[in-house]
Amino acid sequence: MLKTTLKFLAWTLAALVVLAGAAYWYASNRAMANYHRHWTAHDASFPIPFPLSDAELEQLRQQPHVVRASTNDEAEPPLRLDVQAITLARAVANGKHLVDSRLSCGGCHGSDFGGHAVVDAPFVARWIAPNLTSGKGSVTTGFRAEDWDRAVRHGIRHTGETSSMPVQEFVNLSDHELSDVVAYLRSVPPVDRDLGPTRMGIVFTFLAAFDSSAFATPGIDHSRPHPVEPPAAAVTAEYGEHLVQVCRGCHGPTLSGGKIAGDPNMPEPANLTPHETGLKNWTEADFIRALREGKRKDGTAILEAMPWRSFGQMDDTQLKAIYAYLRTIPARPKGAR
Repeated sequence: MLKTTLKFLAWTLAALVVLAGAAYWYASNRAMANYHRHWTAHDASFPIPFPLSDAELEQLRQQPHVVRASTNDEAEPPLRLDVQAITLARAVANGKHLVDSRLSCGGCHGSDFGGHAVVDAPFVARWIAPNLTSGKGSVTTGFRAEDWDRAVRHGIRHTGETSSMPVQEFVNLSDHELSDVVAYLRSVPPVDRDLGPTRMGIVFTFLAAFDSSAFATPGIDHSRPHPVEPPAAAVTAEYGEHLVQVCRGCHGPTLSGGKIAGDPNMPEPANLTPHETGLKNWTEADFIRALREGKRKDGTAILEAMPWRSFGQMDDTQLKAIYAYLRTIPARPKGAR
């Protein structure tokens, strides 16, 4: 009797191993097909750096300490305005502000933008945010504006395949903003670092195979045109909606937060909607304090997984605009993604 039971258990275990292997084989092939799927996006180009507007040029001309009209004083000849240098300097400065604050690129790509393993757990995945500098191992060498557009706003790698980048956070960037970001990244010191490709563990393999939200690329409208300029910087819900797009990668499309599938170590993002489980009783001052000091309304500390140090570098107009927008969205319970 015991021998029969053990034999039955052995066959059952063998059958389960075979079924698990077959399931993993199927999931792996399906995940690889999704990851290596080729995409076509519209050909969106833009100048790098973006030219100064007529109003900006006129403002420069009106500055007597920068430009002087012709003079008869030979000891003090007219100053010449290097528009190209000023244009690039402004683009780099604005790009740095975008990268360091709202976009928080260093959170994934490393503080030197030389690449970083965002997730490095063999059972889950080895998710690599690649080298964006001009050093060895860079994935952006030779990138044109069109390549940056596909990578940042469409989630398409230089090979034309699916990217693991959370482009749902950046799809609404305007041409001008993305141009400034590129201008800044081209100015940073080169870093020699090659971390290799992203590799899927068992958890991410099954997610990539059966969860349509595992990659952001399929959810992007690759034919939709991008705005040339962002909304006017003002304390308005319109401007706030433009800025808050970067929050949707973690807090979800409805901004109600809750558990993120695929990373068991990731703390649950907070509910940003005006619900009892969210920001219903938060004032504008509470919200700004959270992003500037990393403290919730009740004074408890916000975890470092939330890049509040980066977001807190946004100016008052930007933070107030985000708060204004968050007051207009539907109240949802936490986790109602």
